[in-house]
Amino acid sequence: MTLQMNYQEKYEQGIEQGNKQSALRMIKAGKLSPEDIALYSDLTVEQVVELEKELQSA
Repeated sequence: MTLQMNYQEKYEQGIEQGNKQSALRMIKAGKLSPEDIALYSDLTVEQVVELEKELQSA
């Protein structure tokens, strides 16, 4: 793996983590459907539902 590829991978991981944090805030607000959260956070509906489950079990 080249250094540039490593940087790109880390960048993409950071973007995904930020998207998940945004989705968690939207879930906690409780005003949007999972479909809307997925649309606004660039996650899949399945990922949003999984985050909701994790939040409920915590």
